[in-house]
Amino acid sequence: SRLAVLEYACFYRRRFAEAAFASCRGVRLPATGGYAMDTMCGRYGARLCTAQRWLDFQGDKNNGLAPLQIDFRLLPNDTQPG
Repeated sequence: SRLAVLEYACFYRRRFAEAAFASCRGVRLPATGGYAMDTMCGRYGARLCTAQRWLDFQGDKNNGLAPLQIDFRLLPNDTQPG
């Protein structure tokens, strides 16, 4: 029998997720002039997007882009590993 990864959980500190989201938030698509987040945040679009909503869409196997389901879980900033 063959084994395959079908989904996994990814843990980020909230600070990291918010910084990554902020770095992408103002990016505009040259072809349309609209915000990239309009297509990267699913039904929420750029205006209602948050770091969690953005990651949830990126990890949704039904978005046509993600190769498998990814459950992004944001941890408090003061969480220690282990």
